[in-house]
Amino acid sequence: MEELFKVVDKSKWTAVHTLMFASLAVGYFMWGVISSIAPLFYPNVNSVLFLLTPTFATLAGDLVLPIFSDRRLGRKTTFFITMSLYSIGTIIIVASVVMAGFNSSTLAKLPFIILLAVGIILGEFGVEGEVPIMLSYTAEMIPLEYRDMILVLAPNFDNIGAMVAALIGFLTYNLTNSFSIELIAISIVAIIGIIFAIIIRLLLPESVRWLVVKGNLDKAEKEIKKIMKETKDVKEREANSKLSLKSRYTFLALIGLSQYLTYGLMAFVVADYFFSQSQIPFIIFIANLGASVSGFIATLLVKNLATRKFALLSYLGGTLSMLPIIFLTTNFNFALFYALLFVNMLFSEFGWAVRTIYEPVLMPGNVRAFLIGLIRIVPITAYAISTYLTSSFSLTEFLIYNTILWAIGGVTTIIWYFRGVDTNLVPLEKLSKR
Repeated sequence: MEELFKVVDKSKWTAVHTLMFASLAVGYFMWGVISSIAPLFYPNVNSVLFLLTPTFATLAGDLVLPIFSDRRLGRKTTFFITMSLYSIGTIIIVASVVMAGFNSSTLAKLPFIILLAVGIILGEFGVEGEVPIMLSYTAEMIPLEYRDMILVLAPNFDNIGAMVAALIGFLTYNLTNSFSIELIAISIVAIIGIIFAIIIRLLLPESVRWLVVKGNLDKAEKEIKKIMKETKDVKEREANSKLSLKSRYTFLALIGLSQYLTYGLMAFVVADYFFSQSQIPFIIFIANLGASVSGFIATLLVKNLATRKFALLSYLGGTLSMLPIIFLTTNFNFALFYALLFVNMLFSEFGWAVRTIYEPVLMPGNVRAFLIGLIRIVPITAYAISTYLTSSFSLTEFLIYNTILWAIGGVTTIIWYFRGVDTNLVPLEKLSKR
């Protein structure tokens, strides 16, 4: 088994690895696009319940689909289930618009709004359920030299997807003044992404590590031959700390709580609650533009910076970046707000990168995808509660609340800096022991 793992870890980058990356990138891109639909359509409904609708699907997706992936289906087969779900969801969204006669007012009423919500729920169930599986697949199959970089770069396409959806929403709404046309335009992008994903994923190998865990060594050796051209010497490092599974889970849940809420509330909810209909897509665009740019910077940083230092930089920086935004409320200026939001989202993406590096490598292989999903239950549940509670906040109170959430992550990473572990060039099995 160890020899198989070493081949995966020390493999030179091949065309198959490029295919893996493309599959991951399009999956995260779809996540960003579909997750943007409810916030972008919110002004036409003006209901907090509608804004919370995707959250229920998110919770289910993060728990249900990873169980099947870990226990029976593997990574590749589960991808086709998730793609089917968000394909059907996208079709239902388009159908709701068509059945409402492309009339935004009609679409916001029964029964069309229920049909639209069903489409969003199925889409969110699929894309959210896919995330723990994609993180697991990346950690299990990408060569050690590139693992942390791809764990940052691939998820960044979530930000790019949300940015593209917001830009399309901004342009179509301002040109047509129609939420229905906005939804159709975003759905067309989603359909193109789905077609691309299906073609790529038919060619993917199954996760070698998952096959070994399941005792299917013959199949694992066959899949190894698909990726193994040449190997190279990689100077592996030892894990510099031994941590219980409980302590690893607690760390990941706390930084997840901090980053997930601050990103979601500042990238989406603040626009819906405190700004006009025409400004909402642009604020979402600026936020995700900042996160997207930061994703590429983070990819370079993780190659040269110890993971614990990167975590400290991300969450302390995010906390400090909130302070000038709070002070701005005394004399609000839109241009300055956009600039400060952009900076805040740089640190938000750094925080997301810390999560996507640590989550898959700290969890044991036999239940990796499920435990990643279980970690995410904490921030997702808190996000649903926060979205509801902050609907009655003033803008200043909203921003102070975000600063407190950032500070939770800051304190957690300070403790982790002294007690935690770096992942740079440490083999998966040395990091993920129970």
